[in-house]
Amino acid sequence: MERIEGAAVSRCAASPYLLPLTLHYRQNGAQKSWDFMKTHDSVTILMFNSSRRSLVLVKQFRPAVYAGEVERLFPGSLAAAEQDGPRALPAVLPGSAGVTYELCAGLLDQPGLSPEEVACKEAWEECGYRLAPSDLRRVASYKSHPPRIIPLWMNVNSPH
Repeated sequence: MERIEGAAVSRCAASPYLLPLTLHYRQNGAQKSWDFMKTHDSVTILMFNSSRRSLVLVKQFRPAVYAGEVERLFPGSLAAAEQDGPRALPAVLPGSAGVTYELCAGLLDQPGLSPEEVACKEAWEECGYRLAPSDLRRVASYKSHPPRIIPLWMNVNSPH
């Protein structure tokens, strides 16, 4: 169980991971605008452990999921981010409120590493599987919202 204490929310002044932007444009003669976040591209690895005959998932605490649960249960809680400085969240939820099960993945934010190398690094860091780029097969790429390109890799050999 994740033990979360002293949770507070504040406005994000600067981040190496997110850049809030607004696109202003004209569509069919109507002036419009759309807010979005520029983020890093990332990789996702679909791993199957053939000896255990199971899909490999990562269990991890996600602060944004936790904050979203606080906001869902206590509407207006995140409005404190509009004020100066961090504001304590109104209630302490168990850490499990922010735990997710997801595919192994990582950001392409490390200069000099190929997407395949990042995928292998993440497989080791998050799941304990040592993979080589030659163990991977690209099965798909997709665009997501916020806009980013996400290659999906599958390991073709049983992880050791």
